[in-house]
This record gives sequence, C-alpha cells and structure tokens, in this order.
Amino acid sequence: MDVPLHASRISDRISALDGLRALLAIAISAYHMGAPGLQSAVLALPVFYALSGTLITSLLLAEVRRHRRVRLGRFVLNRLLRIAPPVLVLTAVVALLWPWVGGYGGSTTDLGLAAGLALTWTTNLGRAYFGIHQGVFDPLWSLSAEEQFYVFWPALAALMLPVVRRRHVLLWILGGIVLLGPLSCIPFALPSPDAGPSAVYYAPPVSMSSLASGCLAALVLDHLRQRERWSARAGRIATWGGLGSLVTLALLMPSQWKSDPVVILGAVPAAGFVAAVFIAGLGTADTAAARVLAWRPLAWFGARASYSLYLWHLVVLALIEPRIDGVLGRAIALGVALVVGVLGGVLVEVPTDRLRRRVLRPTPRPVPA
Repeated sequence: MDVPLHASRISDRISALDGLRALLAIAISAYHMGAPGLQSAVLALPVFYALSGTLITSLLLAEVRRHRRVRLGRFVLNRLLRIAPPVLVLTAVVALLWPWVGGYGGSTTDLGLAAGLALTWTTNLGRAYFGIHQGVFDPLWSLSAEEQFYVFWPALAALMLPVVRRRHVLLWILGGIVLLGPLSCIPFALPSPDAGPSAVYYAPPVSMSSLASGCLAALVLDHLRQRERWSARAGRIATWGGLGSLVTLALLMPSQWKSDPVVILGAVPAAGFVAAVFIAGLGTADTAAARVLAWRPLAWFGARASYSLYLWHLVVLALIEPRIDGVLGRAIALGVALVVGVLGGVLVEVPTDRLRRRVLRPTPRPVPA
C-alpha cells in the first residue's frame, strides 16, 4: 500500500493518494459515529479496496521490472509487517478493555471467538456466513477481505507477470472477478434480520470485486504506459471522470442501502471500478484534485494515522458513548479517535515501518578480492 503508480522504489509515495486515504478513513469513522447525511460513506470501502489493489499491483510490477520475477516471500513479509503489528496491539488492548467494550453494538461477548476471528483474518466470514457481530473488532472485516484476496493474487501474479503474454490471461481473470463476484452473490441477497447491512455485503466476492478493479487498473495503466498511450491528458480525463462518477454514485446512495441488494451488489462494486479509474489518474497527472489531496497535513495523516484511526474508532466510541450520550458524545468520540489515530501512527506504525524497512533492506553483496 506504500508504492505509487510510477514507483521504482518502495520508499516512494504519492501524497495525493495518502490524502485520499485520510479522507476515506475520516468519512467512515464519522459515519459509524452517527454523523447525519453520510450514508454514502459506505462507498469509501470499495475506494479503499481499489486503492489497495492498484498500489499492490504496482509494487508487483515494479518488482518484476527490477528483478524479472516476484520475490513472493519478501512480498508476503512486507505485507505482514505492515498490517499485522497494529492489529496485534489492538487485540491486546481490547482484551484488557473487554469488560467495558465486549458486547458493544450487539456483538459477541466471547473474547476468544472475537479475537480468534480478528487474528486469523476471518472476521468477514464470521459476519457473512455465521452472523457473528464483532463490535469493536468490526473494522477488521474489510482487512480480512483484503488479506484473503492476497492469499492467491501475489502467487498468481508471480506466475503470470514475468511473462508478458500471460498478462492477458490475468486481465481476463481479474475482469471475471470484477463482474462475476457480485453476480454470484445474487441468490444470497436476503434482507438483514437487524439494523445492520445484509450479510451478503460482507461476502468475499463483493469485496474482491473492487480489489480486482484496482489490480486491473494497474495492469491496464502499465500496458498503456509501456506503449506510450498514456499521457497527462489521459490522466486528467481519468481523474475527473472517475471523481465525477464517484460523486454521482454518492449522491444517488439511498438512506436504506443496507437492505437494498441493487446497491450492495451493483453500486458498491461499481464504486470500486470507477474509483480505480480515478486513482489511476490521480497518481499520474497533476490536477487540482491531486493538489488538494496532497495538502501536507492531510497527506501525513493518511500515511501515518488513517490506518490506526480506522482500527480504533469503534473502541473509542464504545468507551465514550455510554458515558456521554447523544451528539456531544459522538462528537467527542470522533475527536478522541482522531487523536488516538495519530498516537497509534506515531507509537506503533512508525516504529514497525522502520523495522519493516530494516528487515527488507537488500543485503550488500561482498566485493570480490
């Protein structure tokens, strides 16, 4: 998730994409805390997925260009060191706070079950197929979908990307996931028995559709750039066309989307697809949108604190809401969650990121005598 679309080094970043990540995390947190008029924030998750798929695939392509292959073990370790440490810290702290946050929002009161699903990246499966609500661990369902996708995608890319002719097969596979994933869930699109979204919303095929859209966009973009068919003008068209489509979907989002299968199986994957177009343009062309999103404080928050905000915001809400009810309590919870996100980024993500870079630093080859 740290490699821009034009990158040749792991340390490179695109500030606009970090700024986009910050806005998405804040929007989702505000929505979960009851901010009015934010039902369209549900579209932030497919945008997250598209962003992740695009950047991860860009990393794999850069790996092939440098080494003519995908070093799969290194890729998996890089991903693990980026994602796992904050989740381990979250799980440990929630276990200590379980008497106060366990059962929040009608979730399971079984700490072992909740922590087990969180640490095995199966939270989405528990929610989609067994109706297990995770309460303060709920944000991990989307991360679970990502990690499940990355069980097979890097291995498939390692086989296909080094051979140019095989990349066409990858395009067909990804296109099939984008289209057939949501369609395969139509028979299971049943109304939700509670106030939450229909269970099919958490099903892996729906999430993986947007992830595959991001991967598809990265491959198409790379193909066009190799043949010099991608220009700054194309980037600007992709940026504004994708952004306009996202805004249109957001404005059309119904307030009762949670029980609407057309929205869950149509609009949500469509948002992932147009988001991939928007991200491809945002990362390759200098536009007003890119400059706004690259605002330094916003980009810093996206790079260093948005992940922790997303992980911790429901824990903060579960602790504050019973004590300070109403709009004031939720406003305070959002402010505290933003601070906790910054602290999590500085105290957990920055040190583990340094460790990750140290571990993945190439070993210098000995100079022959």
